[in-house]
Amino acid sequence: MLSSADACCHFLSLQMIPAPVTLKFCNYCGQQGKLRCTRCKKTCYCSVSCQAEDWKAHRHICKSSVPEVHPRLWLTNSIIFVQDLRKNNLSKGAEIQATIVEVRCPGKFFIHVQSAAMIDALRSISVELQKLSGTSACSLYRPQEGEICSVKYTQDQNWYRGLIQAVDAEQQSASVLYIDFGNEEVASFDRIKPLPPGVDPIAPCALQCRVAAVTPVMTDWTGECNIAMRQLVYGKTLTVSIVGALDNSAVFPVDVTLAQIGKTLSSFLIEQGYATKEASVPNKPQSILNASFENFKRLLGDKDENVEAQPPEPLSQGIGDTFSSVVTHLQSPYEIICQKLENTSIIQEMQIKLREHCLNTQASENFRPAPGTACCSQFLEDSQWYRAKVLAYSSEERVCVGYIDFGNSEEVELSRLRPISTELLELPAQAIPCSLAGVRPRTDTWSEEAVITLKMLVCNRFIRVEILGEWEGRALVAMVDEVSDPQSNIAELLVSSGHAVPETLEAWLTDSPSSPAEPTASTPVKQKLQWSCAELPSEGQMVALVVSMIENPGEFYCMQRLVEISADLQNHCQDAADSSFSPVVGEPCCARFTGRDGNWYRAMVKAVGHDGKVQVYFVDYGNTCELHPSQLKPVDSRLLKHPFQAIRCCLAGVEPYDGQWSKAAIQRFRALCEAKQLEGRVLSITERGYGVELKSESHIITATLLMERLATPTAMPTKSLATSLSPASPKKNEAAVACSLPSTNQKEVLAAPAMKNTSELPPNEPFTPRVAAVISPSLFFVMNPGIGEVKAEGMQALMIEVGKYCRQAAPSHARPLPGAACCALFSGDKTWYRAIVVDTRDEDVTVVYADYGNVEKVPYSSILPVPAQLLQPPFQTVRCTLAGEKFPSSWPAEALEIFTSLLGGELQATAQGFDGTSNLLRLSWGVEQVSSILLACQKNPLDGPALASAINSRSPLDRVEKLLLLLLQRSAG
Repeated sequence: MLSSADACCHFLSLQMIPAPVTLKFCNYCGQQGKLRCTRCKKTCYCSVSCQAEDWKAHRHICKSSVPEVHPRLWLTNSIIFVQDLRKNNLSKGAEIQATIVEVRCPGKFFIHVQSAAMIDALRSISVELQKLSGTSACSLYRPQEGEICSVKYTQDQNWYRGLIQAVDAEQQSASVLYIDFGNEEVASFDRIKPLPPGVDPIAPCALQCRVAAVTPVMTDWTGECNIAMRQLVYGKTLTVSIVGALDNSAVFPVDVTLAQIGKTLSSFLIEQGYATKEASVPNKPQSILNASFENFKRLLGDKDENVEAQPPEPLSQGIGDTFSSVVTHLQSPYEIICQKLENTSIIQEMQIKLREHCLNTQASENFRPAPGTACCSQFLEDSQWYRAKVLAYSSEERVCVGYIDFGNSEEVELSRLRPISTELLELPAQAIPCSLAGVRPRTDTWSEEAVITLKMLVCNRFIRVEILGEWEGRALVAMVDEVSDPQSNIAELLVSSGHAVPETLEAWLTDSPSSPAEPTASTPVKQKLQWSCAELPSEGQMVALVVSMIENPGEFYCMQRLVEISADLQNHCQDAADSSFSPVVGEPCCARFTGRDGNWYRAMVKAVGHDGKVQVYFVDYGNTCELHPSQLKPVDSRLLKHPFQAIRCCLAGVEPYDGQWSKAAIQRFRALCEAKQLEGRVLSITERGYGVELKSESHIITATLLMERLATPTAMPTKSLATSLSPASPKKNEAAVACSLPSTNQKEVLAAPAMKNTSELPPNEPFTPRVAAVISPSLFFVMNPGIGEVKAEGMQALMIEVGKYCRQAAPSHARPLPGAACCALFSGDKTWYRAIVVDTRDEDVTVVYADYGNVEKVPYSSILPVPAQLLQPPFQTVRCTLAGEKFPSSWPAEALEIFTSLLGGELQATAQGFDGTSNLLRLSWGVEQVSSILLACQKNPLDGPALASAINSRSPLDRVEKLLLLLLQRSAG
């Protein structure tokens, strides 16, 4: 047997034995190669050029590493399509009570008819599917487009009827529409089964509708319009009128009565400028709401603007040219970037020279290249240097660049840029902008599924490109996959997959989406401008945001990325004729910023004054200003292809004291947000824009404003809980099914802090507090000293109602804020109780059980929103904050440890008042005030060993006495 010392040495000797190294060699030249063929995942190469040379031989043995899927494994089942289901018997002129359960836009939303038959149908289908699909075992199943299948929903792992809208065989997934609820998702084949034969083929429970007799003022419904409609109708039970016959696409033309405003939905859309009556002259869109001026650009001073370094000319191409290529960047079939395969060695040589140049060039604080100039940029993903073009500045130290040889772009720090030499600009730009010819989208725009499918068809493959024509500065091309055997045409594959429709080249060029109709000589026709607005994802995911303009926490503007059109915009305005421009309210234009940079930006005309001055709104930043008409120019349609980037937002979960934001609150909010990279997610959609939760350096901004008493929490919405029962809706981060919770949005309820639902303690009556949970001296919970006044039978009845609600409610996937009320599943007895969120982490959440005082960590799956009617009687825990000085929002760790230790002793508490959300407690240890102890600790921090000795004392009395002694000694010293 080895001694402990020998064993340790033996272990260390084993650790020092090097792991075996596996070397991989290029299948063409024999040198070491770390790259693998993306199709077979087996054969290695040292470079793209070697792979290209070896392809003629390798193509005959290269087989896809993706396993084949059997298309039919349940041969005994007949395939069910939509036409095999029973039809809804609603007729023109019918008026029904219905709940709006899904809203995409006025042209597409879904309703549930409020009837006992519909509720029974949902219940019976749910029971049958869970029993038949959940217990049956079958191999991987590939569905057909248009088939009705049984699909397991991602969020709750239950089975629902789903319409297969598109199939991706390579990714082994399908796009699914849940026909009984109206929401969609992409499901993998292992979550799809044929519809069991025993399921009743009733009509879809979610009826797809559109607002009748109206059309959008632009090509498509704007994001602002969709937000307004969701706010008005989502989750509400309203009167719906069937105003037309069912069309061929099974969409009901309807109108909705909005009792709260005394109008119909169609008239509301028209009055607000979102829509026009069919076959009528379009109304002007609603002018954009006011926003104060913000100086977004920074002073350049005497910085080096690098104006002499202009980007290289593009590669010259001619119609009929054919070449092998690789796709380096793709946004849609109309926006593809290719690189010639034959130029691979030239690009590699240039990259070597570029790397040497940048290593020998020191970073300079004086280097600030102007937009439109060329430079070297260090790519964030691989830290390599590439040729780039400066697009725009997002802040004083961050800049957006486009890589001219690859087509992609990103935002980098200014320190990652270097000046570029003339020699490195001699090679033409290697990125070739292309548009795929022969196809059009099935709707007005390319769907996300179409873009994903195209990426799978062309990325990481050798593509033969033939130039057929030119369109808006891009090569109009045909693409053929050289990897496949036999070779396949990309446009034909996109059509056969159902993501595009075919189009001849002649029709494509003469009737292009961006090509205006040819005006006649006698009647000039002005091209109708079309634009769109950027939107934030509403599924709850965190996204990177930059705040571009701040009015107050209730009104500010964010952007996700910068628009890559700065240079094109400047060139357009410089080339535009100086003829007078007649501004039209509600129409876009180009406006010259009157600040220090004097550049041109996209704008929207808001108002035209009697003095001729024009008020404009800068649509990519959110600020407004008043300009002379000479500072405006018409905008070209190609400059409107990118959505307007400024997104109107408000901070979720807070509101100002006395209805108006204080100067201190606005200044603090600016300090937390300006010139910082933030993270945010949408919690609600209101008439003020997106209600967002913002994080700055891992701190939740809402919590900071509440801690510093610069804001008050938003009042809990009052909603009623329906008595009818139904299975949970397969909603993706949405509210519960309408027949279970007709008007409760889970995001809003769970994210709204329940800080006003606390009992107010009687003032100036001393008591011994029993502490339940501690977040900081500004937020802690104690048990209500008057807890005995609540009758036990009342609490028992409440717990029965809580359990009944939680068994019916759909799971929530929103992350609650600290201090929010919720229902939590206690791990000890698996029973639901009212709770308060203390802290949140990525994997779990810490809660204090609001009526009992115990604390535990639970997974997010054990958290549910609490409806307003379950907030009475008030919680038996009481929300408190320490009375005294104005404390900081962020406490040092030792102060929190001291405060927690003091609360474990024999304290006396007296309520000094109530600020509307918390009881102001004065805590004392004998003659010493706890607030004074904390302030003394802040002024005279304790060292680590002394603090540890005091904290680790066995009894609370010893802990407090040692802490007080240390503080007195430190103060005396």
